[in-house]
Amino acid sequence: MIRPRLRHRTRASRPAALVAAVAALLLASRLPLKPNSQAKLSTDLLKAMAASVSAGTGETLRVWVYFLDKGEMGQGSLVTALANARQTLSAHTAWRRAKVRPEADLVDYEDLPVASAYADQVKDRTLRVRTVSRWLNALSVEASPDQVWTLAALDAVDRLDVVRAFRRSGPDGPAEPAAPPTSQIPAAAAAVRNPIYGQAFAQLSQIDVPALHQQGLSGRGVLVCLLDVGFRWDHEVFRLSRLVRQWDFVFGDADVRQDPANPSDYSDAHGTATWSLLGGFKFGTMIGPAFGADFLLGKTEVETSETPIEEDYWAAGIEWAESLGAEVVSSSLGYTDWYAFKDMDGKTAVTTKAANRAVSLGVVVVNAAGNERRNAWGHIIAPADGFGVIAVGAVDAAGKLASFSSPGPTYDGRIKPEVCAFGVNDWVAAKATDGGDTYITGSGTSYATPLVAGAAALLLEAHRDWTPAQVGDALMKTAGNASAPNNDYGWGIIDAAAAVAHRTAANTAPAKAMPRIR
Repeated sequence: MIRPRLRHRTRASRPAALVAAVAALLLASRLPLKPNSQAKLSTDLLKAMAASVSAGTGETLRVWVYFLDKGEMGQGSLVTALANARQTLSAHTAWRRAKVRPEADLVDYEDLPVASAYADQVKDRTLRVRTVSRWLNALSVEASPDQVWTLAALDAVDRLDVVRAFRRSGPDGPAEPAAPPTSQIPAAAAAVRNPIYGQAFAQLSQIDVPALHQQGLSGRGVLVCLLDVGFRWDHEVFRLSRLVRQWDFVFGDADVRQDPANPSDYSDAHGTATWSLLGGFKFGTMIGPAFGADFLLGKTEVETSETPIEEDYWAAGIEWAESLGAEVVSSSLGYTDWYAFKDMDGKTAVTTKAANRAVSLGVVVVNAAGNERRNAWGHIIAPADGFGVIAVGAVDAAGKLASFSSPGPTYDGRIKPEVCAFGVNDWVAAKATDGGDTYITGSGTSYATPLVAGAAALLLEAHRDWTPAQVGDALMKTAGNASAPNNDYGWGIIDAAAAVAHRTAANTAPAKAMPRIR
């Protein structure tokens, strides 16, 4: 697919007072005012620059730098570049993309790398490059206000914006007292312990996963990626897990556990919990739905009380996962800072754009709806608003909606969440105060999400040719509220066994042989 060169896009008007205030501050700080540069800066970035300059603290800004194109190239050069990009696809990635795209269109313009000359210009004019995104054709950087102004003067730069963020909000109470929608909840869900599953039995039996385990399904051969705040992969619950690759996008190394250089970083706690919910295995103590899957782990956040979760690391994480052939991405994160509800339209937030792109390339993206029902935000969070993204709400053991579970709709009126799963007092793996292995309970849509993602992996094991749309269709049409979906429960609590048996609009062509994951 050939993209035309995109000259300066039409930008929304901004208050004249804000423009004048920023200009005055920049002039006062002796920053050069360049013709047409100001038009490239978003209103939010102008506000951030004004706050930084007025405070006089020299605060570093986190900025997205978007380019006009992937570098000037003629038709012949473009064809060559696309052919080279095709050669870089892993066998597993090409196999998965072929489920949703014709062979001749497995790669497109967005797969081309950011032009090195453009990247070098930005690198030379900033404090640090944080991430590089082929899909967004952008770099995220750390820069001072005067450096931002310098970047805006570059001919290759199309626009600049803030890197947005989110501070995780916790669950804020028990389940809603209202009755759940009509659904078939297995009576065994009320059981506290089970000789095979331990205290994880309730969260699995509610979504009918044990029936699939009895059929021999465990997610075997399915490549699943979790994006979270870090993972203690040496916990006993993961001793049988096949970890294919891991990467810490925050500290830039290949170890997603707690960073020993940062003792205040407890970032392996939440990810350890979500991975155990999806794919842990200790007989008699805890078993996840897809304990037999292959795993990619991406640490995209730092879990401290004051550190915001930043969208550029998440976007880099899902791009990385797709390039390695991930078939399912489970994400228990979300982004709202600098955004408004009008931006939850499935096409605005950076993470939503990245999630949509992954879905279009054949990845099943499962994301928490958020724990925002009772706080000032009160809506779903990005990227749960994405088209084709399976947003997950939380219920308790009785199937009642959790009081914290974010409601839909999206700003453009689509029902969200898609489905629900157990998210109140889930049984999860954890680290004891003495550093040993233990298990605790926790609540949130964060914990309902990996259960649904694990179920998606079981569907893909049973139906290797299914696309993200077919997986979502099966989960939704067999869920407990499918006859009357709403913006609290969506289509309802999933039934994994029924979803596997569901006759979806399957591909007519036989599935291609799956390549071996190396």
